[in-house]
Amino acid sequence: MQLATPRGTRDFLPEQMVRREYVINTVKSVFERYGYDPLETPAVEFAETLRGKYGEEEKLIWEFEDLGGRRIALKYDMTVPLARVIAANPQLPKPFKRYQLQPAWRYDEPQKGRYREFWQCDVDIIGSDSVAADAEIVAIIVDVMRALQFEEFTVRISNRRLADRMVRWAGVPEDKIIEAFRAIDKMDKIGADGVRVEFAERGVPKAAGEKILEVIATTGSPKEVLERAEKLLAGDEKAKAAINELRDMARYMALMGVPGQFWRLDLSVVRGLDYYTGPVWETNVTKPRIGSLAGGGRFDKLINKLSGGAADFTGTGTTIGIERIIDAMTELGMFDMGKTKTRVYVAAVKAELAESALEIAQKLRQAGINAQTDLMDRKLSKQFEYAGALGIPFVAVVGPKELAEGKLTLRDMRTGNERQLTIEQAVGELRQ
Repeated sequence: MQLATPRGTRDFLPEQMVRREYVINTVKSVFERYGYDPLETPAVEFAETLRGKYGEEEKLIWEFEDLGGRRIALKYDMTVPLARVIAANPQLPKPFKRYQLQPAWRYDEPQKGRYREFWQCDVDIIGSDSVAADAEIVAIIVDVMRALQFEEFTVRISNRRLADRMVRWAGVPEDKIIEAFRAIDKMDKIGADGVRVEFAERGVPKAAGEKILEVIATTGSPKEVLERAEKLLAGDEKAKAAINELRDMARYMALMGVPGQFWRLDLSVVRGLDYYTGPVWETNVTKPRIGSLAGGGRFDKLINKLSGGAADFTGTGTTIGIERIIDAMTELGMFDMGKTKTRVYVAAVKAELAESALEIAQKLRQAGINAQTDLMDRKLSKQFEYAGALGIPFVAVVGPKELAEGKLTLRDMRTGNERQLTIEQAVGELRQ
């Protein structure tokens, strides 16, 4: 039997799970403050449900044949399953606001921040075509990042419809527009020179590519970026509408108090997937260099496409990369919780007091305190070693003197300080 996990998958030991659950619970709490409810979908979908939705990334779909001869695929992301759910349940009240935290699978080349099995975390609004919905999603991203204590991050925002008008203005042929988007989407990874190579390989005319690179290099305040785009695309009513969408989105974010230092307009953001139709965004941290921690946008045609026209609902949302967030926080030393969720270990001074220690541990549990006690008939010194190895912050020592007085000795394992307390006093102390 092989003890290793398949490439691109991992075991998570308790210390790692404590960190993962902290991140997941923090993210969920932000979603729920904004009125989103949880949704789950199966780990597998019919392969045809996923095909044709991810552009050139479709090659990463983990597809196989089941015992009944059906083509099945592991879930690639949360957006397409959501669209399927809405298409199958068009009667759901709108806007439909849901979040989803589940594993997804992509047969990708494993590397830092990228795995074949990973957790995805999505939050979406279905049924609203207002850019206030897009602004709300960005506000959620900012609140999530701040709740996790990130201080240096940026949500980079653009508009897929504006990008479409931009590449047409630059002279990209109709049949090369998606190819141009896929090249531009790599800007953050490979830089302008790399994008030039991509343009050439994908058949984007050199002159058109240079015009695109000049436009997407535009920097400045949102007002300055939009004025520059408006000037270049003067007379293009579709471009004007997309620019006004971004203006309105900025206004809504200001109304919600989204701090300006955490977002900017960046016309190089186009997102590589084919189903985006409006505002799009990506979130990056200054350090470490790990790629986008969150990305998403508006997908107004996806549900209609999935349902064959039976359910035509607009949508917007984002994916928050749990795996990359955890990797970034680990590298930056941002986790300050312990290795365990146990708050106190109840230690008996000698074997004949083990039952009393068990009773006290149970009283602490009933009071809502996470507690362990000895199950190995260990000496007191070994019980302390065990508590220390797990990083349990407190040990409650039960001895004859303590029992006679109706107390226990509570030791803070971080400082070594000890206090004699009643169980009720210990509960109050441990709750703090």
